[in-house]
Amino acid sequence: MSEHTHEHMVMPKHGEFCWTEVAVTDLEKCKSFYTNVFGWEFAQSKAMDGEMQYLEFSSSGAAEPDAAIYEINADMFGGTAPPPHIAVYVAVDDVDAAAEKAKSLGGSVLVGPENIPNVGRFAVIGDPAGAVISMIALGGGE
Repeated sequence: MSEHTHEHMVMPKHGEFCWTEVAVTDLEKCKSFYTNVFGWEFAQSKAMDGEMQYLEFSSSGAAEPDAAIYEINADMFGGTAPPPHIAVYVAVDDVDAAAEKAKSLGGSVLVGPENIPNVGRFAVIGDPAGAVISMIALGGGE
């Protein structure tokens, strides 16, 4: 989620889907796959400051990206890499409060809440049945 993205877009409201991440184990192979299947065009995120290849794209072809693809690194996940997956993010006003509410309603907090520099604060939760979804409050993330 680039600085460019949330500086110029209409900020999503609490509860709205706002971002998608495609986490893969072979970035080059999957970039080619998605380009050829869907026509997606990828550009390095400005928010990453060269830390990793985090390639943003617009699934609709709009000027502003709505998703990104990256290669899974076990270090990102505390040493144990998950399988390839797609993570859908929902906007929330307050990540910490929403994570606590999820826990109080029988869900679980799997990651975070934690900051993403230059982007915002996020958490990954599981619902009472175990389905996983991510939440984010866009902002500085400092």
